[in-house]
Amino acid sequence: MTTDSRRDEAWSAAGRSAAALVEPGMVVGLGTGRAAAAAIRALGERVAAGVRVRGVPTSRASDALARACGIPVARLSSPLDLAFDGADAVTPEGLVVKGAGGALVRERLVANAAGRFVVLVDAPKLVQSLDEWGCLPVAVLPFAARLVGHRLADLRPARRPGRSDDELAIFDLQIPKGGDWQETAIRVAETPGVVDHGLFNVPLVDVFVGAPDGSTVTADAANWHHDG
Repeated sequence: MTTDSRRDEAWSAAGRSAAALVEPGMVVGLGTGRAAAAAIRALGERVAAGVRVRGVPTSRASDALARACGIPVARLSSPLDLAFDGADAVTPEGLVVKGAGGALVRERLVANAAGRFVVLVDAPKLVQSLDEWGCLPVAVLPFAARLVGHRLADLRPARRPGRSDDELAIFDLQIPKGGDWQETAIRVAETPGVVDHGLFNVPLVDVFVGAPDGSTVTADAANWHHDG
């Protein structure tokens, strides 16, 4: 089994565990990325079996996949029962970086609206420190992009091509090794023109770690020393 296929199996396992939490009548936040896509497909199987739910997608991609899987989609207009999403990196303290796909603003809104927010990863996403990841995504109003870039110049902001689904500019900030990510996130959030950043804090019990053998554990019980 190739590395890619092993990771696909791991994400599928985490996705099935997330879909199993969904109860009839729930309104569920649907995340973005490969792990979230696995959960959307698993939820689609439950919908096909007769479970009635509605999904609130966090991106055009997750919206399209949900519709293709037969999941009725809705706008974010009231609190959600549950939401699931992937992540780029997770630490033993529950710090989570999201936003590699550029949907971080909608992901934050959906996570905050949910009664329970579940993060889906595989073992390589578990890191001892966010220094191993190094990058903090930030969504910025295009009008203020140059000003934000100037004010955060010490973090070497790299603007991605194009814009997000919300027509926002996305910057990747390079956080110095040993830097305080939470303090940096506060500074970034207070910068005029910044809409949101990709640093989240999630209880480890709500981080589902899938494995290639089809099993899933929560991060509080996971082995944080892995070969990647």
